[in-house]
Amino acid sequence: MKSISLILASLLLANVLQAQAPATGEKLPAVKLKIKGVEVEEQPTPMISATNVKMKRWTPKNWIELDVEFDIKLPEEAGGRKGTYAAMQLNIYVALQHMNKEGKREVITGTLDLVDIPADEPCHALAYISPSTLKSIFQKDFVTASSDIQGWGVEFVAEGKVIAAKSSVGNKPWWENKETFSMLQGLLLNKLQTPFADVFGDYDVQVKAK
Repeated sequence: MKSISLILASLLLANVLQAQAPATGEKLPAVKLKIKGVEVEEQPTPMISATNVKMKRWTPKNWIELDVEFDIKLPEEAGGRKGTYAAMQLNIYVALQHMNKEGKREVITGTLDLVDIPADEPCHALAYISPSTLKSIFQKDFVTASSDIQGWGVEFVAEGKVIAAKSSVGNKPWWENKETFSMLQGLLLNKLQTPFADVFGDYDVQVKAK
């Protein structure tokens, strides 16, 4: 079985992924974005206390959490350092240590609709894969990021244009290779769709509810 590193090494160069070059004369969105890092790790289900309800005993399970750190800059006419960008999309691709029946590596993919992104301050976007999804794929109860996640890719889209992208391997969008990868859509969740909706405060930027 080929690992994603070997597959991608034959397809990509080992540089930081850059945004797609615009066509000549094409107008770019009035926002610049820098991806500062992506962390992929296990996150146990939060145990939140509530009053006036009968408590139930349960054991927290591990979710896979993706924490994308970035910042944006706006021109003065758009608010500059005090400005806020109204909305953009974050596409996320998570390559798994799992092959389908056709021998393609499975990739969980989804889009976060980010809103009211503040300029000139550290921003985070959070996405999750649920324990039930992980168990249905891997057929085991305990999944870890280090052993079961093979790679990731992220790309930010503003006004229909990719303005920044980054990958754990290589400098091109490996997720576009449909002959090697099988995309699993609808399995990546934003924070509002998870038990983490009421935790972390203002750590992460707002997302549009689905």
